[in-house]
Amino acid sequence: MSKQKDLIKNTIIIAFGKLSTQFLTFLLLPLYTSYLTTSEFGTVDLAMTYIGLLAPLIMVALEMAAFRFLIDARDIEKEKIRVITNVLQMVGLFAVIALLLFAVVSRFVAVPFGWLMPGVVLAIIASNMLLQFARGFGDNVKYSIGGVVAGVTTIAANILFIVYMGMGAEGMLFGVLIGNLAVAAYLFVVLKVHRFIILSASDKSLKLKLLRYSAPLVPNGMSWWAINAADRTVVAIVLGVASNGIYAVAYKFPMIFNGLFSFFGMSWTESASMNIEKRDRDEFFSQTMNASIRLFGSLGLCIIAGVSLVFTLLVSQTYHEAYMYIPLLIVGSFFNSIVSLYGAIYIAKKMTKQVMNSSIIAAFISILLTVCLISQIGLFAPALAMVAAYGSMAVYRHHDVKKFVNITYDYKSFTILALAFVAVATLYYINSPLLNILNVLVALGISVILNRSIISIIKTKLFARLRPLTPEQQILEDIEEKKL
Repeated sequence: MSKQKDLIKNTIIIAFGKLSTQFLTFLLLPLYTSYLTTSEFGTVDLAMTYIGLLAPLIMVALEMAAFRFLIDARDIEKEKIRVITNVLQMVGLFAVIALLLFAVVSRFVAVPFGWLMPGVVLAIIASNMLLQFARGFGDNVKYSIGGVVAGVTTIAANILFIVYMGMGAEGMLFGVLIGNLAVAAYLFVVLKVHRFIILSASDKSLKLKLLRYSAPLVPNGMSWWAINAADRTVVAIVLGVASNGIYAVAYKFPMIFNGLFSFFGMSWTESASMNIEKRDRDEFFSQTMNASIRLFGSLGLCIIAGVSLVFTLLVSQTYHEAYMYIPLLIVGSFFNSIVSLYGAIYIAKKMTKQVMNSSIIAAFISILLTVCLISQIGLFAPALAMVAAYGSMAVYRHHDVKKFVNITYDYKSFTILALAFVAVATLYYINSPLLNILNVLVALGISVILNRSIISIIKTKLFARLRPLTPEQQILEDIEEKKL
């Protein structure tokens, strides 16, 4: 099977699972905005942001090391045992240390939601680790089903705790806890992880090797905190938790973009790692990068245009200010997707220090702009800081990656895409019912034009299989795949 087919197939499988998590939970937005005040929503959003920081810090990004090293060990059972045993030993030790530190800190500092916070952190650590095991094994089907389990369980728990039990913000956290525990339990059983845990496989040298790979990825998580958590912290301090609730609702819409990109991003990371040393690498990477930027740029256009039609249906009047910040956050998410495309190349080359360097630059820009501008332009400050931070990181990685991978770009398409963003955003802010419909049509039209090659690939690679190939066609396809 060719590289392109593998990439498309894996993306579709991963998307099936991620859709349940990203979009089913997104559909709970009317529930959240109806049952939670802006202050409650702002508080729980801040708590989840810090949880998102603590989980990768405690793991020291070892879940990514497990994923990358398991790719190389897919056909070597003993190596799988060594990787999983040593990763779990280290993560278990770090988790115990973190719990002890929390017990000490909580005696002197009032921690919101008490022991529920570390409970959610540990549940997320367990689910993330097992999800990466599934990806490392190449078992994207089980990974996808795990996403379905997480999404359905979280939604059911949220409805139970928030609507029927009236637990408010605390109910949201309980939903996250139960959802992550459910997917961790499912994957532990179906992947038969117990077979790969053998204490005698403990290896100090392998632990050091795994840490050398994963540790430089931690600042990447820190940059995510600076760009996402630090600006929320600044918002809460300067403007109040109610304003953070508004910003959190605005950020739910870019999460559609992030969710859709994550389908491809995870499959691209695997594909990049498997093809980084192939002789046609530069051509394959250039094709993928160009197609990805066109596709996800077009996705950003469609989301901006589409939000203007559905916003009032999904969000209660109390949160309507959030409408103003969504286009900037979508653009920031688009730049972040470009950053992630380059990040996959770093991971494939096992050059995680470069990930760290660019992340530090972005973090500094984000914090500086948010602090300097928030008093003047309010919630526009963190949104602009996000665009600037991820945009600068994308530019840095573009020039840095050139040192070892020669990627050529179609700048004509990118110019069209940039002009389209300006036009769609302008119509979005005018916010006229008729122009909103026109805006959706314009966004869809531009997207079809920019992505004709992808549409053609999907037709030929996916739907052509509905018809059996003739012997001549099969021979030609075999020759093409051998070239790839």
